[in-house]
Order: sequence, then structure tokens, then C-alpha cells
Amino acid sequence: MESPFDNASNVCCLYLEPFLNSQCKTYENILTVSNIPPGPLANMIARIHSTKLSPFSTISSNCLLVVSRYPCPYHSMNMKTSEHFMYASDIPNVIGYLEKNGYKIMSDITNMAHKGPVNFANPMPGMPRNRKLVFMFRYEGV
Repeated sequence: MESPFDNASNVCCLYLEPFLNSQCKTYENILTVSNIPPGPLANMIARIHSTKLSPFSTISSNCLLVVSRYPCPYHSMNMKTSEHFMYASDIPNVIGYLEKNGYKIMSDITNMAHKGPVNFANPMPGMPRNRKLVFMFRYEGV
């Protein structure tokens, strides 16, 4: 039986998430999303594997859906340099891109998420992440 909630994937969360860039040997806060959204933004999302942030972490690695600076049509890439990542300073550009391409930023829901007791940024028990919810958005088409 299919759940009616399974088809609600047009809503997406944008996060600012710590990432250990093993090539540059630096920690970076990059923009990630909760799922690959419908619409043109899907071509800008890359799936990468991140290594654990700390030797004390119980999680060895996980998959991140990162917002890429350049199109990545196969949704999986080996980002060797940090020039591919989008950062906190790129949030205004991401907002402009979303508005120009038929996405609506859900500011009321985002405000509710920030003020409420539920932590949207750490969705699964046992999977601690230090990511921060930037905002939620949905695709409405152009």
C-alpha cells in the first residue's frame, strides 16, 4: 500500500551543513537539500559521500545532496575542489535562482520550524548532524 505522504516530495529543505573536505583538509559549511526537488534545481543537486567529521563520530560516512555551483546531470559527482560547493554567502543567489525558476520559499513554515520544538535538521535518530535549516521551499512551476 502506498502512503499519500510518499508523493509530497515537491517540498524541500535547504540546509547549511558542515563537511570535511578531505582534498583541501578543511571544514566547510556547504548548502545541502533534504531531497532532490522537482524542476530545474534537480540538475544542480549532486550526491556526494562525506567522511565523518570527527574521529569520535560513530557514523563512518553518509550521503549528502549538495547544491552545486554548476549543473551535474547525473546527480553523482566527485567534487574534488571546493569551487563546486555553494556556501552561506551564496544563499542570496540561491534565493534568486529559486524565485526565477518557479520555486516558492515557504517562509511561514520555515519560521514555525525555527520556533518549534522539533528539529527539522536532524531527522533520523542515530544520525546526528550539525546542519542548520535555512528555509523550506516547494516547486510550483513556471
